[in-house]
Amino acid sequence: MYRTAAPARPTTTCLRLGRVLHREFPAGEHRIDVPELYRYFADLTRDHGIGHEQEDVDRARGNTFTSMAHALLDDELSAEEPIDLAIVAHATPDFDPRLSAAVSLTAVLPGGPLVFSLSGQGSSVAFTALRVAAAHARRHGSRRVLVLVADQTGMPYESDRPVRDAAVALLLEAGERGLDVRTRPGVAPEAVPEALAALLAEFPEPATVIAGRGVGPLAGAREVAPGFPATGLWAALAEQGLASPVLLADHDPVHLDLNVCAW
Repeated sequence: MYRTAAPARPTTTCLRLGRVLHREFPAGEHRIDVPELYRYFADLTRDHGIGHEQEDVDRARGNTFTSMAHALLDDELSAEEPIDLAIVAHATPDFDPRLSAAVSLTAVLPGGPLVFSLSGQGSSVAFTALRVAAAHARRHGSRRVLVLVADQTGMPYESDRPVRDAAVALLLEAGERGLDVRTRPGVAPEAVPEALAALLAEFPEPATVIAGRGVGPLAGAREVAPGFPATGLWAALAEQGLASPVLLADHDPVHLDLNVCAW
């Protein structure tokens, strides 16, 4: 349980990225064709001009964030290394709105950490989660933080959707030098090249740059596979590895946030 109390004294704890796990999932078998969800999705789509039929719910099969989290994290975390905070970050909604990955993870993660979800940020959501994690560590001294980023494609209504279900786990640990996450809000798509160049100039030249779909091709940068709005950038990081410094950059064209993360 998370309790309110007097303000905590700020610490100097920094979080570095210790491990990255990534997995894509085949079509899931979880079903949502029950009366309460017929009503739920009808109400959800009715006033927003989104195409929806009850048959969409009947046909829907998918993976929930909870099932993907368990599949990705099972046997990867030790009871001797408790998690202080976990954040579930997603651009698309969970497949089954009756389930909460945050509640499930609270019960199964070592240390019984505070867990909550972040959404409504588009492709910026993982950057936001990392900023929140860093701020929590400075304020509360958290030494191990898990950020779980998820995409799922089984929404039973018309929508832009990922090409496959996927999840990425970012395990952050206390270290001498932490992540550097910077966001420039209000950057229109046509202003991205100039704004990104100015932002990149603030960093020492990294060994590797990974460029998200929102910033377009960059000379010398590693590109990201299309169709994974939340996980794509971080999946490329998992493939690249953490042996050398990396800088990740992306822009969300809806929320107009330009994001850069380096370590």
